[in-house]
Amino acid sequence: MTGVRVVVTESPAGVQKYTARVACDAPEAEIDAVEAGVLERYFEIVEGGDGASFVRARAVDMTGEAGEITEPTGLFSIQFADPVSPQSVTLQFETVLDHDGETVPDENLRFEAMA
Repeated sequence: MTGVRVVVTESPAGVQKYTARVACDAPEAEIDAVEAGVLERYFEIVEGGDGASFVRARAVDMTGEAGEITEPTGLFSIQFADPVSPQSVTLQFETVLDHDGETVPDENLRFEAMA
């Protein structure tokens, strides 16, 4: 795979804010690009990103644009400089809250491989 998309599959109260870390432990893994998803206006890279083997990103929804989510919705995506195996990529959420202030369940969060 050449990239991953971090996805929330369902969240009736949307996504208010998140902080997530995606890392690749493949030898010579290098991120080529990081692109925002549904919270584009409030997205920022905190650590890593282009040229690194990991990225720590966050976003806060100040306007409610990520309200009710009923189908898989991308929070952000990563392109790698060279193909990596899906097993070498890890996703960890430090925070992911909905608009009710509740944690979005882990089973509603995943990453999808991009060819």
